[in-house]
Amino acid sequence: MSLGSYGKLATEVYDITKPIGHSFGDVEFYLGRLRSCTGRVLEPAVGTGRVLIPLMEAGLQMEGVDNSPEMLAVCRARCAERGLQPVLHEGDMSSLSLPESYEAIIVPAGSFLLIERREESLGALKRFREHLLPGGRLIVDLELYTDLRVGTMPVGSVETPQDETITTESNVVEVNFLKQYFVSHLRYEK
Repeated sequence: MSLGSYGKLATEVYDITKPIGHSFGDVEFYLGRLRSCTGRVLEPAVGTGRVLIPLMEAGLQMEGVDNSPEMLAVCRARCAERGLQPVLHEGDMSSLSLPESYEAIIVPAGSFLLIERREESLGALKRFREHLLPGGRLIVDLELYTDLRVGTMPVGSVETPQDETITTESNVVEVNFLKQYFVSHLRYEK
């Protein structure tokens, strides 16, 4: 996975800027693709539950995995607010080891790209395959980055419900088009 998991401030920013049910068209996409599922569906990199919760509310048997305890805590809280009781696991995609098998595994919003090394990406795909039922479906969203340059991107800010400001900065420090990866440092300050 990335050099670390999403910490407290990154989770707070994510929860504010991408609230539960906020869709980039992906929530509707997954609802359409998974409509016929009658078994378990797994969402690795579940985050705060932005996609998982609307899918649970639509009647799907969702489970989630994330390597960030902070993200999982917010996901649990958002589920509790809605009377939902999700099955959530702490762990990485690349070393996924769960006791269940799934009818489908979904990785929305480019989250698969958070895996740092190619070997770990291949490992995650193998773990996904091992966790799918025969005939199961794997749906992975990938983002195509076309304008990557080394250097600092603009600083952003997010206002919290408590009238505090969190500033964010993303600094791209390495781009390797041949091996298809980039490294960025993210900074959050409250």
